[in-house]
Amino acid sequence: MRKIKASLLLTVLTLSACGDLAKSPVADDVLFVVLGKMSLYDQSASGEISLRNHHFVAEIMPREGRKILGGTLTSTGDPSVILEFKPEGNPFLAHGARVMDPSELHRLHPDGEYVFSYQTQSGSMDTQPLTLAKRDAIGQMPAAAAVTLSQDGSTVLPHRVDHRLDLTLSWEPMAGNTRVAGSDLDDLIFVLGFDCFGNNIAHSGRPYQGGPYLTYKNQQYDISAGSLKPGLTYTAIVEQATSDTVIFKGVPGIATYATLTFVEFQTTGEATGETCPIDVNASSSASIVEPSA
Repeated sequence: MRKIKASLLLTVLTLSACGDLAKSPVADDVLFVVLGKMSLYDQSASGEISLRNHHFVAEIMPREGRKILGGTLTSTGDPSVILEFKPEGNPFLAHGARVMDPSELHRLHPDGEYVFSYQTQSGSMDTQPLTLAKRDAIGQMPAAAAVTLSQDGSTVLPHRVDHRLDLTLSWEPMAGNTRVAGSDLDDLIFVLGFDCFGNNIAHSGRPYQGGPYLTYKNQQYDISAGSLKPGLTYTAIVEQATSDTVIFKGVPGIATYATLTFVEFQTTGEATGETCPIDVNASSSASIVEPSA
């Protein structure tokens, strides 16, 4: 009899545990959530790299055609720290501090567990936990990656890009990138391109969408000639991100340390339509895994 009771108890506990991880209705609406710290750098025409800032940010990325209604991010270590998610284009973002001193970023937003609570058109996720931890290969924050521009196999200067040719961006690999044990994803890379009017002209893809995307194994990406026009200024962004990815109730959660390098370039020739505005920084807003587009 004791064996039967023990067996029944084990079955109940097992079913209870499976129920905790059962797919949530919001999994039909959410592609993934992200939690992380990132370092943003600008690369000048001469190749010099300067720090823009270090930033703490979280993101809820909806599936195509689905809606996020709102949500909050809370620190388990300090429940008084609550950040609200707000729409920025398609994704919802919650921004923390932007600082120049990385130690100040870690003081304001320590590594550890955070909880996502959010609502979508299909329901709500009350507590999706995600733990952020720095890799041993990273110092205080990830170092910047130098980006090289080339066309037809030859390096080109940022102000001499030929709009008639594909533009290849290549970069230095981020130290320590790999696929860590237990992660659902390899470490990730995102490349985006914007024209001076803020239009997205290139996107290297996202995980969980079914299409191609880049990982730490990739070291270059092509922006097609068909995306470029003469006489305009563009911004390319290369982001390399660690990816400690855990799926919770059907929703992937990506905890990451990331570095983004912004590179401005100009195409030769005369603009055939509207010319660029004086302020060409069309992509100053960035999310954790990828710049907003």
